[in-house]
Amino acid sequence: MRALSVIVVSLLAGVVFAIDHNNVDSGRPLRFDDAYSIAYRERAFETGFTFDTFRRSSPKYGLKTEFKYGFSKNQDIGIGFEPSYSTSNRRGDFGNVELSYFNGLRREIDDQPALAYRLDVGLPTGTGSKGVDIRARGIVTKTVGQYDKIHLNLDVTTSTARVMDERQTTAGVTVGYTKPLGYPTRFDRTLVAQFSMEQSRDRSRDWVGSVGLGIRQLVGVRSVLDFGLESDVFETKGRAKSSVRFAIGYSVGF
Repeated sequence: MRALSVIVVSLLAGVVFAIDHNNVDSGRPLRFDDAYSIAYRERAFETGFTFDTFRRSSPKYGLKTEFKYGFSKNQDIGIGFEPSYSTSNRRGDFGNVELSYFNGLRREIDDQPALAYRLDVGLPTGTGSKGVDIRARGIVTKTVGQYDKIHLNLDVTTSTARVMDERQTTAGVTVGYTKPLGYPTRFDRTLVAQFSMEQSRDRSRDWVGSVGLGIRQLVGVRSVLDFGLESDVFETKGRAKSSVRFAIGYSVGF
């Protein structure tokens, strides 16, 4: 009986880590979060490479690395770095250091969706950065059908610096969709998709709408590869700037 208990516990532990590919964090590979934190006392290392193409300027390369820690049940904290390189001026930028806090307020129960919020603070460590950027994000996750999920993210971002021709406060909304592929016969791959509208910091521009599609693939008991593609599809004022954005990333929990 004791041996059987050990086997059952081991299997359950494997399942907990194996479902990580179905839990979505912003940037891995698209912009939205689901309403679930990483596990209590779990540590996660996430890194991703991005490649932005533009209609009116040269491509830009980026690399974001983030470390997260589940310091309490349904809560985690993180620190991230996002260096970039622009081919137009052949210069690299260390980028801002980002501190994050995530709080899962409620898990999904019956017809009630899961609720959470996330706070991000960007410190002005990048070239030419001024002030502190603060983003508050409200998150709603709801299961639709049998296994699919819809995720609603509402953002408000503000900066402590006043810059000419830039908005100090902007808003955004993203609707995300996740679908485990092959479930229930297999559970190692998740399709992710999104539609988002974000208000530009540039006052000469307004709302930009974009779509995205990606895959999160389990490659080990605790590790996930992700691939994503985004494109701006319209702008309410002016012309969409980003033609295509590619993203590839790797996440591991320990």
